[in-house]
Amino acid sequence: MSPHTDFRVVLIEDEKLFRDLLCHALEQTGQVRCLGAYGTSEAVLASDHLDRAEVALLDIDLGGEDGITLGRQLRERYPNLGIVLLSNHAHLAFARELIAANLTGWAYLLKKSVQDVQTVLRAIEGVRRGQVVLDPQLAQGLPGGSRAAPLTPRQLELWSLITQGYSNSAMAQRLNLSPKWIENALGGLYAALGIDTRDPQVNARVAAALLYAREAGGAHLTVVNDRRS
Repeated sequence: MSPHTDFRVVLIEDEKLFRDLLCHALEQTGQVRCLGAYGTSEAVLASDHLDRAEVALLDIDLGGEDGITLGRQLRERYPNLGIVLLSNHAHLAFARELIAANLTGWAYLLKKSVQDVQTVLRAIEGVRRGQVVLDPQLAQGLPGGSRAAPLTPRQLELWSLITQGYSNSAMAQRLNLSPKWIENALGGLYAALGIDTRDPQVNARVAAALLYAREAGGAHLTVVNDRRS
């Protein structure tokens, strides 16, 4: 984790037991402060905790309410607020508008992955930095698009880890490789993906994660085309 180890979050989840357990688990890490936990969109929108929150974790299905729409509303009110979407659905159909709009600072996690607190912490830290983070299950299937075809197995692995929110140092530790090797390898990956790292307007990690979301397919990751585009 980065030196910033006191992330301020709000949680919007209609299942009270899950909501309470997640808040407790996050606060037990000593790296997160759960400012408030809410069961409906109306409750969180009326809250004054949003003024201080850095990240909102929210269920995409709030007892019939659309969590994606709520996420967009929160982002419109608070442009720097990171959004972590929690879902029971192992595909990205619900996030198609976010992908099509190139929205940054959001994550899509499966609820069953929340029991791994490190996965949630990576997502929180990633969206706080404006990145795009996908659940490990969604980022482990091989993308089926043309961008993936020329990549080596190692490049595909690095692409997956970027999309899961791993930092360079975390990748080096996980793969037992030097940070310098990772840095050089990522440069080759970005070049292979056609990402111009010389452009100051381009965040290579975000661009790579969005490309992964668009390109990936198969049983666990389905991106539905936005009919308006």
